Amino acid sequence: MIIIITIYMFISILESLYLIFMFCYFKTSINFSKSSFYSYFFHHSLGNQRELRICPFGRVAIFGLIFILISRHFIMYPKKFIIFVWTMTILLSTMNTNAMVYLLPIELVELSLILPYL
Repeated sequence: MIIIITIYMFISILESLYLIFMFCYFKTSINFSKSSFYSYFFHHSLGNQRELRICPFGRVAIFGLIFILISRHFIMYPKKFIIFVWTMTILLSTMNTNAMVYLLPIELVELSLILPYL
């Protein structure tokens, strides 16, 4: 049992490192989004320049998801809460298609490996 918990925790740590890199440091010229909001907090870059494609809100909000990914190994969250967090994550990521694309590998790992065992 300890080995399984350790493997899941290791997966969560890898997911968290991936999210930090993609949302805070990854610069690209590929843009999947067609529009942006006019507010500074929700504005993400458009065009062909090589820069971050995640808005300031996304760069801050991702740390809430990372906190849940790591803390679920120490705090027993109800399964409904975890499902609510992922539902909100998917809904909020629809504001920026780049965020949806960056989250896709994490969502697939969660759906196939982790959520069935909660």
